[in-house]
Amino acid sequence: MTTSPSTAGREALSGAVVAGVCCLVLGLAILLAVPPVAGPPGSPSAVPAVGSAAWCAILAAVAVQSGAVAASARTPRTSAGVVLLAAVLLAGVAPGDLVSVTAVPEIAAAYLLAVTTGHRLRNQAAAALFAGVTAATAVNAVRSGTAGPLGALGLGAGQGLIVVGVPMLIALVVVGRRAVRAAHEREIAALTGEKEALVASAIAAERLALARDLHDIAAHHLSGIAMLAAALQRQVDDRPAARESAHDIRAQSMAVLADLRRMVGLLRDDDMAPLADRSLRAIPDLLAPRRHPDGPGIGLTVRPDGADPGAGVSALAQVVGYHMVQEALANAALHAPGARCSVTLDGTGADRVALTVRNDRAPGPVPASGGGGFGLIGMRERAALVGASVDYGPTPGGGWQVTLELPRERLPTEGVRP
Repeated sequence: MTTSPSTAGREALSGAVVAGVCCLVLGLAILLAVPPVAGPPGSPSAVPAVGSAAWCAILAAVAVQSGAVAASARTPRTSAGVVLLAAVLLAGVAPGDLVSVTAVPEIAAAYLLAVTTGHRLRNQAAAALFAGVTAATAVNAVRSGTAGPLGALGLGAGQGLIVVGVPMLIALVVVGRRAVRAAHEREIAALTGEKEALVASAIAAERLALARDLHDIAAHHLSGIAMLAAALQRQVDDRPAARESAHDIRAQSMAVLADLRRMVGLLRDDDMAPLADRSLRAIPDLLAPRRHPDGPGIGLTVRPDGADPGAGVSALAQVVGYHMVQEALANAALHAPGARCSVTLDGTGADRVALTVRNDRAPGPVPASGGGGFGLIGMRERAALVGASVDYGPTPGGGWQVTLELPRERLPTEGVRP
């Protein structure tokens, strides 16, 4: 999940504050622990005593540096400059071995600067930090008498490599991992968006097809109403009021039919078969071209035997059932080529007609396909729009089965078991 900019800013600010507090606590711990175990005053290994002026100067410098580290989330370059300036001033005011405690905030400042700046500024910052740490260490070495000018520069360069180079390398690893994770999240978001767009396109295509079917069915029924009204008008010549009502019904039906054709005429697909060719009764004709003498074959079972499977089922629901069988057989040919298929039209239910398409396991290796399951999405969309239910899933033998239950609008007059 991608982190929002505001959340990332709060996390960076809290991290910098925690780093500043840790630098102050660690620096104070070192300042309190080292003097008691160091050599006596006047010895080569002597360090400032706790509470002395030099000791207080070092503590003040560490406190300033720690505060700068805590503010580095908002002003990383300014904070790094304050850390280096405090180290250089301390080396000039109170030189000695205990000045090395300033390396703790310097390391933190280098790391935070590297992870909060871009590539170009990061390189410039690394060079500036290296130069500043080298200068502060060299000044401290010369002022404390630890080494001569050349030796002090060598010590400063070594200190700079450790104090700046190591945290910079760690920061580069962290920045690289963040960039990879961000790129991966963007890729996942793009793939998710593409998948959602494909799903939305598939749903829109199915709804468009259903709208075309609905147009055909509505036009068919309105045409029938208009014809019945015309016939009624001729049968009530002796009743002017009834004749006028029949005339109005016919006129309104024709007007609605004309408006419907104008409104959804753009949905017409010239390649679509008539409604009669996309009903449950037409499913045997759908299977006929797919039955090859040398192939595995497609079995068809109609229950009850010889009955009209679409009795009592609306025309739109029959179109949905027809397309389900068509889509399920297409999926079987794609994902289980050569497998035997069976289609069952079960009209024994009193209020529903069940259509089942089942295929066995593919007899050989199945080639990879780029299908995204949009056929199943279309089945669900069509089934929901006509009040049907669809169920699909693998079979125990490794095949696949799709079952669609279409509701009846009226009970058939025959062929259904009580």
